[in-house]
Amino acid sequence: MTHFANNNSLLPGLTVFTLASFILSGCHSVDTESQTQTATSLVNSGWQIVWQDEFDGNAVNANKWSFAVDCYGGGNNEAQCYTARAKNASVADGLLTITAIKERFSGPAVNDSDPSYEVNDTSKTLDYTSARLVSKNKGDWKYGRFEIRAKLPQGQGTWPAIWMLPTDWVYGPWAGSGEIDIMEAVNLKVVVEDSAPVSAVHGTLHYGKQWPNNVYTGQEYHLANGVNPADDFHVYAVEWQQDEIRWYVDDVHFATQRSPGWYSQYVDDKGETVNAPNDAPFNQPFHLLLNLAVGGDWAANVHNKGIDPEVFPQSMLVDYVRVYQCGDSSTTGAGCETIDEDAQLVSGKTLTDTIQ
Repeated sequence: MTHFANNNSLLPGLTVFTLASFILSGCHSVDTESQTQTATSLVNSGWQIVWQDEFDGNAVNANKWSFAVDCYGGGNNEAQCYTARAKNASVADGLLTITAIKERFSGPAVNDSDPSYEVNDTSKTLDYTSARLVSKNKGDWKYGRFEIRAKLPQGQGTWPAIWMLPTDWVYGPWAGSGEIDIMEAVNLKVVVEDSAPVSAVHGTLHYGKQWPNNVYTGQEYHLANGVNPADDFHVYAVEWQQDEIRWYVDDVHFATQRSPGWYSQYVDDKGETVNAPNDAPFNQPFHLLLNLAVGGDWAANVHNKGIDPEVFPQSMLVDYVRVYQCGDSSTTGAGCETIDEDAQLVSGKTLTDTIQ
């Protein structure tokens, strides 16, 4: 998730039964024939599913997800407290619903990476609540295809994010150890003067050095024919292999970033500045995060600015989360990729760029 500061068992390949379960569990406003073709195509390409949540129960699966519980503000001056309450994150009818609500709430002033964190602390109060689900230590991977089918919220001040963070901060605090934003969007369907409603989704990498000397590069994407991501479900995915990360929406490959365009530099235990390996920081295990933020340094500072309290409550609906790894090469993650040569190759940044 784009931000500006931060504190620091495998399943077999897809079977006919698994494919059938995908179709049955993913039937929310979806072309089942299209979903079948997509799942079959992935199998034929060599992808093997290693982790999934189809949200078929009646509560968030604690074996797969933990909750962030804090009023920290995400390092972005966001206006929500994250809670573990069912009113902010619920599972029913095969969907995860993350709901941002306008209500005063008090909780911890720091996040759980801070040594002073106490879950029962109520020292900070904010005007909204929402939820953030985290797969850390319950689902962590190096390389793979990460696929999430979701319907996004709308309105000024909404900031849904589907993203990844390093499980072990090998290259130091954020963003030296990296961040992969599979999908972010802000203020969808907002109209600025006479412009078309906001419809962009964004795929981004954060890397470089510890904040505030971090950098980021990415690409925005618009669905064809003026379709808005807030109106229906769409599939957001990245394929991550050694030296390359690619972004997809509904299987349209729209962006690629490669290791010559990212870097990591950090301070080691001896206080010496170290240049990490050439493919760092995206050469370590990462985990997934799903959240809906409110306001903050991005959403509240673009389009019509601020937060429109009248649009809340707003929800991000998630049909499924599926993680695949390439059966051809678990070491590099390569060999199963789907590449469109017309996708935007994002030039990225180098350490030399930041010095100049």
